[in-house]
Amino acid sequence: APGARLAGGGAMDAAELRGVISRATTRKAPPQRAVAKKAEKTEEELEAERKRKDEEEKEEEELERACEQWCSKICRIGIVVPLLFSYVLYPLGEYGMRPNMVIDDNLSLAGTHAIVTGGCGGLGLETATMLARAGASVAVGCRDTRSDSAVQALKALRVASGKWSESNGGIAVSQPAVMQLRLDSMASVRSFAAQYTEQHGKLNLLVNNAGTRQACTTTDDGIEVAFQVNYLGHFQLTNLMLPLLRQSSPARVVHVTCRDGYVRPAHGWNQWFKDGWFKGWLGLPVPIVEGIRVGTTSVEPSFESVAEQEEDGDLGHAAMDDEDDENGGSAQTNAATPRRAKGDKSDWSTGCRPEKAYANAKLAVLTFSHELERRLRESSGSEGVVSHAVNPNVIATEFVAKGAPPSTSQQWSYFKVMSYFPPVWISRKAFTWVHTHVCNWMLRSVEHGARAVVHVATAEALAGAGGTLFDDLESAFVRCGRPAHKCGRVPRSWQPPVANDLQAGSKLWELSEELLKERKR
Repeated sequence: APGARLAGGGAMDAAELRGVISRATTRKAPPQRAVAKKAEKTEEELEAERKRKDEEEKEEEELERACEQWCSKICRIGIVVPLLFSYVLYPLGEYGMRPNMVIDDNLSLAGTHAIVTGGCGGLGLETATMLARAGASVAVGCRDTRSDSAVQALKALRVASGKWSESNGGIAVSQPAVMQLRLDSMASVRSFAAQYTEQHGKLNLLVNNAGTRQACTTTDDGIEVAFQVNYLGHFQLTNLMLPLLRQSSPARVVHVTCRDGYVRPAHGWNQWFKDGWFKGWLGLPVPIVEGIRVGTTSVEPSFESVAEQEEDGDLGHAAMDDEDDENGGSAQTNAATPRRAKGDKSDWSTGCRPEKAYANAKLAVLTFSHELERRLRESSGSEGVVSHAVNPNVIATEFVAKGAPPSTSQQWSYFKVMSYFPPVWISRKAFTWVHTHVCNWMLRSVEHGARAVVHVATAEALAGAGGTLFDDLESAFVRCGRPAHKCGRVPRSWQPPVANDLQAGSKLWELSEELLKERKR
Protein backbone atom coordinates (compact mmCIF):
# COMPACT_ATOMS: atom_id res chain seq x y z
CA ALA A 1 0.00 0.00 0.00
CA PRO A 2 2.63 2.53 0.87
CA GLY A 3 4.54 1.63 -2.25
CA ALA A 4 1.42 2.09 -4.28
CA ARG A 5 0.89 5.52 -2.71
CA LEU A 6 4.43 6.46 -3.43
CA ALA A 7 4.06 5.32 -6.98
CA GLY A 8 0.83 7.15 -7.25
CA GLY A 9 2.32 10.13 -5.50
CA GLY A 10 5.20 9.98 -7.86
CA ALA A 11 2.80 9.90 -10.79
CA MET A 12 0.87 12.78 -9.38
CA ASP A 13 4.01 14.65 -8.79
CA ALA A 14 4.99 14.18 -12.40
CA ALA A 15 1.62 15.36 -13.57
CA GLU A 16 1.73 18.29 -11.28
CA LEU A 17 5.26 19.06 -12.51
CA ARG A 18 4.04 19.06 -16.07
CA GLY A 19 1.21 21.40 -15.07
CA VAL A 20 3.55 23.66 -13.30
CA ILE A 21 5.83 23.73 -16.31
CA SER A 22 2.90 24.44 -18.59
CA ARG A 23 1.63 27.22 -16.41
CA ALA A 24 5.08 28.68 -16.06
CA THR A 25 5.53 28.63 -19.79
CA THR A 26 2.19 30.25 -20.27
CA ARG A 27 2.99 32.96 -17.72
CA LYS A 28 6.45 33.76 -19.19
CA ALA A 29 5.25 34.26 -22.75
CA PRO A 30 3.71 37.66 -22.19
CA PRO A 31 6.87 39.03 -20.57
CA GLN A 32 8.87 37.90 -23.60
CA ARG A 33 6.50 39.82 -25.87
CA ALA A 34 6.70 42.80 -23.47
CA VAL A 35 10.50 42.69 -23.60
CA ALA A 36 10.35 42.63 -27.37
CA LYS A 37 7.95 45.57 -27.34
CA LYS A 38 10.15 47.31 -24.84
CA ALA A 39 13.16 46.71 -27.07
CA GLU A 40 11.26 48.09 -30.05
CA LYS A 41 10.23 51.10 -27.97
CA THR A 42 13.80 51.70 -26.84
CA GLU A 43 14.97 51.81 -30.46
CA GLU A 44 12.31 54.43 -31.15
CA GLU A 45 13.43 56.37 -28.15
CA LEU A 46 17.04 56.11 -29.25
CA GLU A 47 16.09 57.38 -32.67
CA ALA A 48 14.25 60.28 -31.06
CA GLU A 49 17.22 60.94 -28.85
CA ARG A 50 19.51 60.94 -31.88
CA LYS A 51 17.26 63.43 -33.62
CA ARG A 52 17.12 65.52 -30.47
CA LYS A 53 20.90 65.46 -30.17
CA ASP A 54 21.28 66.43 -33.81
CA GLU A 55 18.96 69.38 -33.25
CA GLU A 56 20.88 70.38 -30.12
CA GLU A 57 24.18 70.16 -32.00
CA LYS A 58 22.76 72.34 -34.77
CA GLU A 59 21.56 74.86 -32.21
CA GLU A 60 24.99 74.84 -30.56
CA GLU A 61 26.66 75.34 -33.93
CA GLU A 62 24.34 78.24 -34.72
CA LEU A 63 25.02 79.72 -31.28
CA GLU A 64 28.78 79.33 -31.81
CA ARG A 65 28.53 81.01 -35.20
CA ALA A 66 26.52 83.83 -33.66
CA CYS A 67 29.09 84.17 -30.87
CA GLU A 68 31.90 84.21 -33.42
CA GLN A 69 30.13 86.94 -35.35
CA TRP A 70 29.62 89.00 -32.22
CA CYS A 71 33.20 88.41 -31.11
CA SER A 72 34.38 89.47 -34.55
CA LYS A 73 32.30 92.62 -34.32
CA ILE A 74 33.59 93.36 -30.83
CA CYS A 75 37.18 92.81 -32.01
CA ARG A 76 36.65 95.11 -34.97
CA ILE A 77 35.06 97.78 -32.82
CA GLY A 78 37.17 97.33 -29.70
CA ILE A 79 40.56 96.69 -31.28
CA VAL A 80 40.61 97.54 -34.96
CA VAL A 81 38.84 100.89 -34.57
CA PRO A 82 41.29 102.23 -31.93
CA LEU A 83 44.24 100.99 -33.97
CA LEU A 84 42.81 102.54 -37.12
CA PHE A 85 42.16 105.78 -35.26
CA SER A 86 45.54 105.92 -33.50
CA TYR A 87 47.75 104.87 -36.40
CA VAL A 88 45.82 106.18 -39.42
CA LEU A 89 42.98 108.62 -38.83
CA TYR A 90 44.53 110.71 -36.04
CA PRO A 91 47.95 111.12 -37.74
CA LEU A 92 46.29 111.90 -41.07
CA GLY A 93 43.97 114.40 -39.39
CA GLU A 94 46.88 116.06 -37.62
CA TYR A 95 48.88 116.12 -40.83
CA GLY A 96 46.00 117.63 -42.79
CA MET A 97 45.26 120.32 -40.18
CA ARG A 98 48.91 121.14 -39.46
CA PRO A 99 49.52 124.83 -40.14
CA ASN A 100 52.46 126.04 -42.16
CA MET A 101 55.18 127.44 -39.94
CA VAL A 102 55.03 131.04 -41.15
CA ILE A 103 57.08 133.50 -39.11
CA ASP A 104 58.60 136.92 -39.62
CA ASP A 105 61.51 136.37 -41.98
CA ASN A 106 62.62 140.01 -41.87
CA LEU A 107 64.53 139.56 -38.64
CA SER A 108 67.34 141.85 -37.67
CA LEU A 109 69.28 140.45 -34.74
CA ALA A 110 72.38 142.60 -35.06
CA GLY A 111 73.99 142.94 -31.65
CA THR A 112 72.13 139.93 -30.27
CA HIS A 113 74.23 137.29 -28.56
CA ALA A 114 72.78 133.79 -28.39
CA ILE A 115 73.63 130.36 -27.01
CA VAL A 116 72.11 127.21 -28.49
CA THR A 117 72.82 123.96 -26.67
CA GLY A 118 73.05 120.86 -28.81
CA GLY A 119 73.87 123.10 -31.76
CA CYS A 120 76.12 120.79 -33.76
CA GLY A 121 73.34 118.94 -35.51
CA GLY A 122 69.63 118.56 -36.13
CA LEU A 123 67.26 121.11 -34.69
CA GLY A 124 69.95 122.94 -32.74
CA LEU A 125 72.15 123.55 -35.76
CA GLU A 126 69.22 124.70 -37.90
CA THR A 127 68.09 127.07 -35.16
CA ALA A 128 71.60 128.48 -34.70
CA THR A 129 71.98 128.90 -38.47
CA MET A 130 68.72 130.85 -38.71
CA LEU A 131 69.82 133.14 -35.88
CA ALA A 132 73.23 133.69 -37.52
CA ARG A 133 71.51 134.36 -40.83
CA ALA A 134 69.59 137.16 -39.10
CA GLY A 135 72.77 138.78 -37.76
CA ALA A 136 73.05 137.25 -34.28
CA SER A 137 76.35 136.29 -32.74
CA VAL A 138 75.84 132.61 -31.97
CA ALA A 139 77.74 130.21 -29.74
CA VAL A 140 76.72 126.57 -29.82
CA GLY A 141 77.44 123.94 -27.21
CA CYS A 142 78.62 120.53 -28.43
CA ARG A 143 79.81 117.40 -26.65
CA ASP A 144 82.97 117.16 -28.76
CA THR A 145 84.35 120.22 -30.51
CA ARG A 146 86.74 118.09 -32.55
CA SER A 147 84.10 115.87 -34.09
CA ASP A 148 83.15 116.10 -37.76
CA SER A 149 79.70 117.40 -36.83
CA ALA A 150 81.25 120.24 -34.82
CA VAL A 151 83.55 121.19 -37.72
CA GLN A 152 80.66 121.16 -40.19
CA ALA A 153 78.48 123.16 -37.79
CA LEU A 154 81.10 125.87 -37.46
CA LYS A 155 81.44 126.12 -41.25
CA ALA A 156 77.67 126.40 -41.69
CA LEU A 157 77.43 129.12 -39.04
CA ARG A 158 80.28 131.10 -40.56
CA VAL A 159 78.64 130.94 -44.00
CA ALA A 160 75.31 132.11 -42.60
CA SER A 161 76.94 134.92 -40.64
CA GLY A 162 79.01 135.96 -43.66
CA LYS A 163 75.94 136.14 -45.89
CA TRP A 164 74.16 138.41 -43.43
CA SER A 165 77.23 140.69 -43.22
CA GLU A 166 77.46 140.92 -47.01
CA SER A 167 73.78 141.69 -47.44
CA ASN A 168 73.99 144.46 -44.85
CA GLY A 169 76.87 146.47 -46.28
CA GLY A 170 79.68 144.53 -44.66
CA ILE A 171 78.61 145.20 -41.08
CA ALA A 172 80.97 143.37 -38.76
CA VAL A 173 79.48 140.62 -36.64
CA SER A 174 81.09 138.51 -33.98
CA GLN A 175 82.23 135.20 -35.36
CA PRO A 176 80.19 132.16 -34.31
CA ALA A 177 81.79 129.81 -31.83
CA VAL A 178 81.59 126.11 -31.10
CA MET A 179 82.25 125.37 -27.45
CA GLN A 180 82.39 122.13 -25.51
CA LEU A 181 79.35 121.49 -23.38
CA ARG A 182 78.47 118.14 -21.86
CA LEU A 183 75.21 118.41 -20.01
CA ASP A 184 75.81 115.06 -18.32
CA SER A 185 78.73 116.64 -16.46
CA MET A 186 78.20 119.44 -13.95
CA ALA A 187 81.86 120.38 -14.19
CA SER A 188 81.55 120.80 -17.97
CA VAL A 189 78.51 123.05 -17.56
CA ARG A 190 80.38 125.28 -15.09
CA SER A 191 83.38 125.45 -17.42
CA PHE A 192 81.19 126.38 -20.39
CA ALA A 193 79.42 129.16 -18.46
CA ALA A 194 82.71 130.63 -17.21
CA GLN A 195 84.33 130.47 -20.65
CA TYR A 196 81.39 132.08 -22.44
CA THR A 197 81.10 134.87 -19.88
CA GLU A 198 84.78 135.65 -20.17
CA GLN A 199 84.89 135.58 -23.98
CA HIS A 200 81.59 137.25 -24.87
CA GLY A 201 80.32 139.10 -21.80
CA LYS A 202 76.79 139.46 -23.19
CA LEU A 203 73.83 137.13 -23.61
CA ASN A 204 70.40 138.01 -24.96
CA LEU A 205 69.10 134.60 -25.90
CA LEU A 206 69.57 131.19 -24.31
CA VAL A 207 68.03 128.25 -26.19
CA ASN A 208 68.03 125.11 -24.06
CA ASN A 209 67.71 122.66 -26.92
CA ALA A 210 70.02 119.71 -26.26
CA GLY A 211 68.47 116.44 -25.20
CA THR A 212 68.75 112.67 -25.23
CA ARG A 213 66.42 109.71 -25.23
CA GLN A 214 69.00 107.51 -23.55
CA ALA A 215 67.78 106.71 -20.08
CA CYS A 216 67.95 104.53 -16.97
CA THR A 217 71.73 104.74 -16.61
CA THR A 218 73.56 107.12 -14.28
CA THR A 219 76.14 109.75 -15.18
CA ASP A 220 79.46 110.32 -13.44
CA ASP A 221 77.56 112.69 -11.14
CA GLY A 222 75.36 109.81 -10.03
CA ILE A 223 72.16 111.12 -11.67
CA GLU A 224 69.92 109.39 -14.19
CA VAL A 225 71.16 110.44 -17.63
CA ALA A 226 67.82 111.54 -19.14
CA PHE A 227 67.05 113.71 -16.11
CA GLN A 228 70.47 115.37 -16.07
CA VAL A 229 70.91 115.97 -19.80
CA ASN A 230 67.36 117.05 -20.59
CA TYR A 231 66.62 119.02 -17.43
CA LEU A 232 69.17 119.36 -14.64
CA GLY A 233 72.07 120.39 -16.90
CA HIS A 234 69.94 123.15 -18.40
CA PHE A 235 68.74 124.16 -14.94
CA GLN A 236 72.37 124.55 -13.89
CA LEU A 237 73.37 126.40 -17.07
CA THR A 238 70.42 128.80 -16.90
CA ASN A 239 71.14 129.72 -13.31
CA LEU A 240 74.82 130.29 -14.10
CA MET A 241 73.90 132.56 -17.04
CA LEU A 242 71.14 134.51 -15.26
CA PRO A 243 73.43 137.35 -14.13
CA LEU A 244 74.58 137.85 -17.71
CA LEU A 245 71.01 137.65 -19.01
CA ARG A 246 69.92 140.33 -16.54
CA GLN A 247 72.81 142.58 -17.55
CA SER A 248 71.98 142.13 -21.24
CA SER A 249 68.23 142.77 -20.91
CA PRO A 250 66.05 142.45 -22.91
CA ALA A 251 66.79 138.75 -22.88
CA ARG A 252 64.91 135.50 -23.31
CA VAL A 253 65.26 131.87 -22.23
CA VAL A 254 63.63 129.30 -24.52
CA HIS A 255 63.18 125.72 -23.34
CA VAL A 256 62.64 123.10 -26.04
CA THR A 257 60.27 120.43 -24.79
CA CYS A 258 57.97 117.86 -26.41
CA ARG A 259 54.46 116.47 -26.14
CA ASP A 260 55.73 113.56 -24.09
CA GLY A 261 56.42 116.13 -21.41
CA TYR A 262 52.86 117.33 -20.96
CA VAL A 263 50.38 114.86 -22.48
CA ARG A 264 50.12 111.08 -22.62
CA PRO A 265 47.62 108.56 -24.03
CA ALA A 266 44.60 108.05 -21.80
CA HIS A 267 44.69 104.95 -19.63
CA GLY A 268 42.91 102.00 -21.22
CA TRP A 269 41.53 98.72 -19.94
CA ASN A 270 44.77 97.79 -18.20
CA GLN A 271 44.34 100.86 -16.00
CA TRP A 272 40.57 100.50 -15.66
CA PHE A 273 39.91 103.50 -17.91
CA LYS A 274 40.95 106.01 -15.25
CA ASP A 275 40.74 108.88 -17.72
CA GLY A 276 37.32 107.90 -19.05
CA TRP A 277 36.29 104.86 -21.06
CA PHE A 278 35.94 106.69 -24.38
CA LYS A 279 39.33 108.41 -24.14
CA GLY A 280 40.93 105.21 -22.88
CA TRP A 281 39.33 103.15 -25.64
CA LEU A 282 40.73 105.39 -28.39
CA GLY A 283 43.94 106.27 -26.55
CA LEU A 284 43.27 109.99 -26.85
CA PRO A 285 45.89 112.38 -25.43
CA VAL A 286 45.24 113.79 -21.97
CA PRO A 287 47.37 116.07 -19.75
CA ILE A 288 49.84 114.27 -17.49
CA VAL A 289 48.50 114.21 -13.93
CA GLU A 290 51.43 112.40 -12.35
CA GLY A 291 54.18 114.22 -10.49
CA ILE A 292 57.88 114.59 -11.26
CA ARG A 293 60.31 111.97 -10.04
CA VAL A 294 63.58 113.26 -8.61
CA GLY A 295 65.45 110.16 -7.54
CA THR A 296 63.04 108.42 -5.17
CA THR A 297 61.26 111.68 -4.38
CA SER A 298 58.06 112.51 -6.24
CA VAL A 299 57.00 116.15 -6.55
CA GLU A 300 53.22 116.06 -6.69
CA PRO A 301 50.87 118.93 -7.61
CA SER A 302 49.02 120.63 -4.79
CA PHE A 303 46.35 121.93 -7.20
CA GLU A 304 47.22 125.50 -6.30
CA SER A 305 47.53 126.49 -9.91
CA VAL A 306 49.04 129.50 -11.58
CA ALA A 307 45.55 130.42 -12.72
CA GLU A 308 44.36 130.83 -9.14
CA GLN A 309 47.40 132.84 -8.11
CA GLU A 310 46.95 135.08 -11.08
CA GLU A 311 43.32 135.72 -10.17
CA ASP A 312 44.61 136.88 -6.79
CA GLY A 313 46.91 139.33 -8.59
CA ASP A 314 50.19 137.77 -7.51
CA LEU A 315 51.73 137.57 -10.95
CA GLY A 316 50.08 140.21 -13.05
CA HIS A 317 52.03 139.25 -16.14
CA ALA A 318 50.63 139.79 -19.60
CA ALA A 319 51.07 136.20 -20.75
CA MET A 320 49.18 134.88 -17.77
CA ASP A 321 45.98 136.68 -18.74
CA ASP A 322 44.32 133.73 -20.42
CA GLU A 323 40.55 133.91 -20.45
CA ASP A 324 40.41 130.43 -21.94
CA ASP A 325 41.48 129.03 -18.57
CA GLU A 326 39.39 131.09 -16.17
CA ASN A 327 37.56 128.01 -14.96
CA GLY A 328 40.44 125.60 -15.37
CA GLY A 329 41.83 125.81 -11.83
CA SER A 330 41.06 123.68 -8.84
CA ALA A 331 39.72 124.99 -5.55
CA GLN A 332 42.16 122.95 -3.49
CA THR A 333 45.14 124.64 -1.89
CA ASN A 334 46.95 121.78 -0.21
CA ALA A 335 50.67 122.16 0.36
CA ALA A 336 52.92 120.46 -2.16
CA THR A 337 54.67 117.91 -0.03
CA PRO A 338 57.14 115.76 -1.94
CA ARG A 339 56.52 112.06 -1.61
CA ARG A 340 59.59 109.96 -0.88
CA ALA A 341 59.73 106.25 -1.48
CA LYS A 342 61.65 103.90 0.77
CA GLY A 343 65.34 103.55 0.08
CA ASP A 344 68.21 105.79 -0.86
CA LYS A 345 66.98 109.14 -2.20
CA SER A 346 69.71 109.02 -4.86
CA ASP A 347 68.39 105.75 -6.28
CA TRP A 348 67.45 106.45 -9.90
CA SER A 349 67.36 102.93 -11.33
CA THR A 350 64.60 101.26 -9.32
CA GLY A 351 61.51 100.98 -11.49
CA CYS A 352 63.09 103.06 -14.26
CA ARG A 353 61.67 102.70 -17.77
CA PRO A 354 63.31 104.63 -20.64
CA GLU A 355 60.13 106.13 -22.08
CA LYS A 356 58.91 107.16 -18.62
CA ALA A 357 62.28 108.64 -17.66
CA TYR A 358 62.38 110.75 -20.83
CA ALA A 359 58.82 112.04 -20.32
CA ASN A 360 59.60 112.76 -16.66
CA ALA A 361 62.63 114.88 -17.62
CA LYS A 362 60.66 116.85 -20.22
CA LEU A 363 57.87 117.45 -17.69
CA ALA A 364 60.52 118.85 -15.36
CA VAL A 365 61.69 121.16 -18.18
CA LEU A 366 58.19 122.60 -18.62
CA THR A 367 57.73 123.05 -14.87
CA PHE A 368 61.13 124.74 -14.64
CA SER A 369 60.23 127.13 -17.46
CA HIS A 370 57.09 128.29 -15.64
CA GLU A 371 58.84 128.53 -12.27
CA LEU A 372 61.72 130.52 -13.80
CA GLU A 373 59.24 133.01 -15.25
CA ARG A 374 57.55 133.43 -11.88
CA ARG A 375 60.89 134.07 -10.13
CA LEU A 376 61.94 136.54 -12.82
CA ARG A 377 58.72 138.47 -12.31
CA GLU A 378 59.29 138.59 -8.56
CA SER A 379 62.89 139.81 -8.98
CA SER A 380 63.33 143.55 -9.35
CA GLY A 381 66.57 143.13 -11.32
CA SER A 382 65.06 140.86 -14.00
CA GLU A 383 63.04 143.39 -15.95
CA GLY A 384 62.91 142.41 -19.61
CA VAL A 385 64.00 138.79 -19.07
CA VAL A 386 61.32 136.24 -19.90
CA SER A 387 61.06 132.45 -20.09
CA HIS A 388 59.14 130.44 -22.68
CA ALA A 389 58.74 126.78 -23.62
CA VAL A 390 58.12 125.48 -27.14
CA ASN A 391 57.30 122.09 -28.56
CA PRO A 392 58.56 121.78 -32.15
CA ASN A 393 56.95 118.32 -32.29
CA VAL A 394 58.56 115.27 -33.89
CA ILE A 395 60.87 116.31 -36.68
CA ALA A 396 63.00 114.38 -39.15
CA THR A 397 66.33 114.24 -37.34
CA GLU A 398 68.63 111.55 -36.00
CA PHE A 399 67.23 112.24 -32.54
CA VAL A 400 64.16 110.12 -33.36
CA ALA A 401 66.20 107.31 -34.86
CA LYS A 402 68.48 107.24 -31.82
CA GLY A 403 65.59 106.56 -29.48
CA ALA A 404 65.95 104.91 -26.13
CA PRO A 405 67.04 101.26 -26.23
CA PRO A 406 64.33 98.74 -25.37
CA SER A 407 64.00 97.77 -21.73
CA THR A 408 64.82 94.25 -20.53
CA SER A 409 61.17 93.23 -20.66
CA GLN A 410 60.84 94.60 -24.19
CA GLN A 411 63.97 92.78 -25.31
CA TRP A 412 62.54 89.54 -23.94
CA SER A 413 59.13 89.93 -25.51
CA TYR A 414 60.35 91.28 -28.85
CA PHE A 415 63.52 89.42 -29.62
CA LYS A 416 63.22 86.14 -27.74
CA VAL A 417 59.57 85.18 -27.56
CA MET A 418 58.67 86.40 -31.05
CA SER A 419 61.65 84.60 -32.55
CA TYR A 420 59.87 81.32 -31.89
CA PHE A 421 56.87 82.42 -33.97
CA PRO A 422 58.13 83.30 -37.48
CA PRO A 423 54.71 84.39 -38.84
CA VAL A 424 54.19 86.76 -35.93
CA TRP A 425 57.77 88.01 -36.14
CA ILE A 426 57.43 88.63 -39.89
CA SER A 427 54.09 90.39 -39.41
CA ARG A 428 55.56 92.62 -36.75
CA LYS A 429 58.53 93.47 -38.95
CA ALA A 430 56.25 94.28 -41.87
CA PHE A 431 53.97 96.45 -39.74
CA THR A 432 56.93 98.25 -38.18
CA TRP A 433 58.41 98.94 -41.62
CA VAL A 434 55.14 100.38 -42.95
CA HIS A 435 54.48 102.40 -39.80
CA THR A 436 58.02 103.78 -39.72
CA HIS A 437 57.93 104.89 -43.36
CA VAL A 438 54.49 106.47 -43.00
CA CYS A 439 55.58 108.34 -39.87
CA ASN A 440 58.80 109.48 -41.51
CA TRP A 441 56.78 110.78 -44.44
CA MET A 442 54.58 112.74 -42.03
CA LEU A 443 57.39 114.11 -39.85
CA ARG A 444 57.94 117.84 -39.73
CA SER A 445 61.04 119.10 -41.45
CA VAL A 446 63.99 120.36 -39.44
CA GLU A 447 63.35 123.82 -40.84
CA HIS A 448 59.74 123.68 -39.64
CA GLY A 449 60.85 122.92 -36.08
CA ALA A 450 63.64 125.48 -36.10
CA ARG A 451 61.30 128.21 -37.31
CA ALA A 452 59.03 127.48 -34.34
CA VAL A 453 61.94 127.85 -31.91
CA VAL A 454 63.21 131.02 -33.60
CA HIS A 455 59.73 132.57 -33.51
CA VAL A 456 59.38 132.00 -29.77
CA ALA A 457 62.93 133.27 -29.25
CA THR A 458 62.61 136.48 -31.28
CA ALA A 459 58.95 137.52 -31.78
CA GLU A 460 58.32 141.03 -30.46
CA ALA A 461 54.84 140.04 -29.31
CA LEU A 462 56.40 137.63 -26.82
CA ALA A 463 59.01 139.99 -25.42
CA GLY A 464 56.87 141.05 -22.47
CA ALA A 465 54.88 137.87 -22.08
CA GLY A 466 56.52 134.86 -20.50
CA GLY A 467 55.55 131.66 -18.76
CA THR A 468 53.90 130.06 -21.76
CA LEU A 469 54.08 126.89 -23.83
CA PHE A 470 53.76 126.97 -27.63
CA ASP A 471 52.78 124.12 -29.96
CA ASP A 472 51.70 124.34 -33.58
CA LEU A 473 49.04 121.70 -32.89
CA GLU A 474 47.11 124.47 -31.14
CA SER A 475 47.19 126.99 -33.97
CA ALA A 476 49.47 128.83 -36.34
CA PHE A 477 52.15 130.94 -34.68
CA VAL A 478 51.17 134.11 -36.56
CA ARG A 479 47.88 135.45 -37.91
CA CYS A 480 45.82 132.90 -36.01
CA GLY A 481 42.81 135.15 -35.44
CA ARG A 482 43.76 135.87 -31.83
CA PRO A 483 46.12 138.34 -30.16
CA ALA A 484 49.67 137.76 -31.39
CA HIS A 485 51.00 136.57 -28.05
CA LYS A 486 48.33 133.84 -27.90
CA CYS A 487 48.96 132.30 -31.32
CA GLY A 488 50.14 128.70 -30.97
CA ARG A 489 49.79 128.89 -27.22
CA VAL A 490 48.77 125.79 -25.25
CA PRO A 491 46.05 126.64 -22.70
CA ARG A 492 46.77 125.79 -19.08
CA SER A 493 43.87 123.33 -19.04
CA TRP A 494 45.93 121.18 -21.44
CA GLN A 495 49.09 121.39 -19.35
CA PRO A 496 49.98 119.09 -16.43
CA PRO A 497 48.80 120.29 -13.01
CA VAL A 498 52.32 119.98 -11.62
CA ALA A 499 53.68 122.39 -14.27
CA ASN A 500 51.26 125.13 -13.24
CA ASP A 501 51.49 124.47 -9.52
CA LEU A 502 53.40 127.16 -7.65
CA GLN A 503 54.47 125.07 -4.71
CA ALA A 504 55.43 122.08 -6.88
CA GLY A 505 57.56 124.35 -9.07
CA SER A 506 59.25 125.79 -6.01
CA LYS A 507 59.88 122.34 -4.57
CA LEU A 508 61.39 121.11 -7.86
CA TRP A 509 63.69 124.14 -7.84
CA GLU A 510 64.80 123.40 -4.28
CA LEU A 511 65.45 119.73 -4.99
CA SER A 512 67.44 120.64 -8.10
CA GLU A 513 69.59 123.06 -6.12
CA GLU A 514 70.20 120.37 -3.51
CA LEU A 515 71.41 117.96 -6.20
CA LEU A 516 73.83 120.57 -7.56
CA LYS A 517 75.15 121.42 -4.10
CA GLU A 518 75.65 117.79 -3.13
CA ARG A 519 77.69 117.08 -6.27
CA LYS A 520 79.70 120.30 -5.95
CA ARG A 521 81.11 119.34 -2.58
